[in-house]
Amino acid sequence: MERRDEPSRPITTAEVDMLGIVFDELLAEYCIPNEGPEAEDLAARVFTLYQSGVRDLELLKTLAIRRG
Repeated sequence: MERRDEPSRPITTAEVDMLGIVFDELLAEYCIPNEGPEAEDLAARVFTLYQSGVRDLELLKTLAIRRG
């Protein structure tokens, strides 16, 4: 698993854009409406996993759905 062990830092615009793409791909793949509690929970999981150090995008998607 690809992880970063650096101190907490702000997420860059490029990272936000990338997380948005991951989120949109998951919504489409699992037919989740883009508004509502299920989408909000998924967004929180994607963000939390990324903040915890998960940088591999496929792993990020897998873990975000698996935790749902």
